[in-house]
Amino acid sequence: MSWVGRHVFPVSVVQTQPRLDKADRLKQYRDQLQSLLAQRHSWFVRHLKAVVADGQYARVMFMNVVDGEGCAFVTKLQNNANLLYTYTGEHPKRRGGKQKWAGKVDFVNFTGWSAVSGEADERVWTRVVWGPHFKRFFKVVVIENLDGRGHVKSHVVLWSTDTTMPAEQIRALYSARFQLEFVFRDAKQFAGLTTCQLRKRQALENHWNAAFFALNLGRAEVLLEASGLQGRPATSLVFSYEDIKRRAFNRLFAWRILSNLGLQARFAELEKHPSRPLNLGVKAA
Repeated sequence: MSWVGRHVFPVSVVQTQPRLDKADRLKQYRDQLQSLLAQRHSWFVRHLKAVVADGQYARVMFMNVVDGEGCAFVTKLQNNANLLYTYTGEHPKRRGGKQKWAGKVDFVNFTGWSAVSGEADERVWTRVVWGPHFKRFFKVVVIENLDGRGHVKSHVVLWSTDTTMPAEQIRALYSARFQLEFVFRDAKQFAGLTTCQLRKRQALENHWNAAFFALNLGRAEVLLEASGLQGRPATSLVFSYEDIKRRAFNRLFAWRILSNLGLQARFAELEKHPSRPLNLGVKAA
């Protein structure tokens, strides 16, 4: 998936590999990810900046695959993850190695963390810390959710292997992961994703990619139109492929009526009419 201006564009859809003789399903996913990155290496080198995954993929084997492509890995950690502060004070004069760590992150006391702007009902903190299990530093973003009295009721821990990535970008990237659900919804309901009776793998993948390609064309058309009207990228545009199909039907229906009446030349007036008759039946996603 490609993420542009907070809009998701499917790039490639492939069949999940069979489990074969591997008992661990995550290892099978790791192998498929590695194969996908290798097959499209030249494209990913130019366009891939970060890989975003669900918390179940917060494992060393996935990080190593993504590191091999020179990309950041963004995901979610458990809210009680084992993370350590680096020791920055003066080392005492004694035998042995220097002190490296200043204690464990408890996700309660955020002294020394940087505050980040967020919603009214939350507090957001960020800091670079050490992950002993992963043996690397992370840029961590902690989002505290507050109740009506301002007390913390829960928190979420996000992180990136790129320690220079801004906290706002880490949060935006992980939040964009949920936009995938809208893509699958539109593909199933309006682009015929599941209405396929083919059996061969290549034929199935061609069908799936054609369905998602139709979604990409529709979304790009709406984004270009909105950008032209607003004079800037439409980052908050609400989109549904059902609207694209409705407008296409309205155009076809209006054209047939005007053609039968010999008024084809007046079709352009419908596009510019203030009442927007060609948008009849269009609704929000």
